[in-house]
Amino acid sequence: MTKKSVLDEIQSRGIVRIAVSFSAPPEEGHSPEFYLDQKTGEPSGVVCELGKVLAQDLGVQPEWVDLPWPDHLKALLSEKVDLLLSYTNTPQRALAVEFVGRLLPSQVVLMLPADSPVEEMAALNRAGIRIGVWHGSSVARVATRHFPLATLSEHVDPPAALEARQVDVCVMDAVTKIFMEKHLGLKLLRDAQGAAVILAQEYGHPAIRPGDPRFLNWLKNWLDYHRGEGTIGYWIETWWQSWMAT
Repeated sequence: MTKKSVLDEIQSRGIVRIAVSFSAPPEEGHSPEFYLDQKTGEPSGVVCELGKVLAQDLGVQPEWVDLPWPDHLKALLSEKVDLLLSYTNTPQRALAVEFVGRLLPSQVVLMLPADSPVEEMAALNRAGIRIGVWHGSSVARVATRHFPLATLSEHVDPPAALEARQVDVCVMDAVTKIFMEKHLGLKLLRDAQGAAVILAQEYGHPAIRPGDPRFLNWLKNWLDYHRGEGTIGYWIETWWQSWMAT
């Protein structure tokens, strides 16, 4: 007997459950991925706005399942949510889930104290250098690849650890202009032309549990359709990118 698709369950339930991790809004410097609007109290951010479009196309209501970021994958695999709308792909993660096409771009950068004398990446790849990353973040792989001699540690709030001088540098993604304006004691490592040094280009992908070709095909079609319609272009290439520090 053919296994029932999650797509059928969603339509039968009348709700699509999408994992989020609500934080302070981007006006306070946080990434505009998912947050509660300060004026309305309603879910917003690029994941929520695209999630609303996805739910409407399915003819159902969105349900936002608010969980700490490191718990998103476990929530998907334990069937507490139906999909992760933006989850960075890695070869290891792809062993557990199926990723759809690219959606949310994120550049991995280096953040240092504003008074740091470091001017080149090479100065950070040595014993004794302490590098902080978000707990459970895929950027840990990037940091390890570029700085194998340094000591890596995960933090709930890496910039706070940097400001407290618990680490010497942070490897970060999705850093906003407003965050940098609010933290004048920090800076991005920049090249001779003044552009931020980019360690890697990552993408958040929709991710679902494996073995569901019908749902996978529907999501691929959904992405293709809304790229053609301009929906993805607006929310990703215009709205999301307008917040990012460069």
